[in-house]
Amino acid sequence: MDEKKTKLEPKGKDTKEEIISKASEVKDSVSEKGEEVKVKASEVKDSVSEKGEEVKVKATEAKDTVSDKGKEFRESASEKTEELRTTAEKMVNDVLKTLREKQEDLGKTITDYTAPTTPYLDLVETPDEFILIADLPGVEKESLSVDVTSDSVTITVTFPVGMEDEGVNYVKRERGSGEVNRTIKLPAEIKIKKANANFEEAILTIKLPKKIAETHKLEIK
Repeated sequence: MDEKKTKLEPKGKDTKEEIISKASEVKDSVSEKGEEVKVKASEVKDSVSEKGEEVKVKATEAKDTVSDKGKEFRESASEKTEELRTTAEKMVNDVLKTLREKQEDLGKTITDYTAPTTPYLDLVETPDEFILIADLPGVEKESLSVDVTSDSVTITVTFPVGMEDEGVNYVKRERGSGEVNRTIKLPAEIKIKKANANFEEAILTIKLPKKIAETHKLEIK
């Protein structure tokens, strides 16, 4: 009996070629994937670069905005400072003006208080003259003056200051001090050059001769 022999081809060769083919396919696939990765990486890089540019632009805009705001703030602060300075100066000037006015009013009040309102006097009329008599206690002759016009008399007198020594305290004060003027209107005209004044024992006496109009009797025809 003849034995049939079947020659079997070894499978190792085909398997090796398949492996090589698969490896080539994998390599190509990996290469393609690598290209895709490179493309993606390039796109990401470009995107990141674009984003970076956008960020730079935004940062520049923000910087410019902050700079503008800072400039506006400085200008506003400068205006506010100038306004506050002007207001403060006005307030100080108003206060100083008020103080000066109050000081003047106080000075007037003190003068009105310390200076006598008038030297007391009498005005006497006789057929020929007016006689003016004034009491001026404590007044020196050098502190007294008299001026006359044809129909008035002005007396100017300076009353002496009272006791102002340290430790002196007035319980009641009625006598004044300081300069006063008093003008007396006369009922009729006087002869100015004939007027005379005498000051003795704190009494001022002024004699004022009247200016009598001359009359002439007419003869009736």
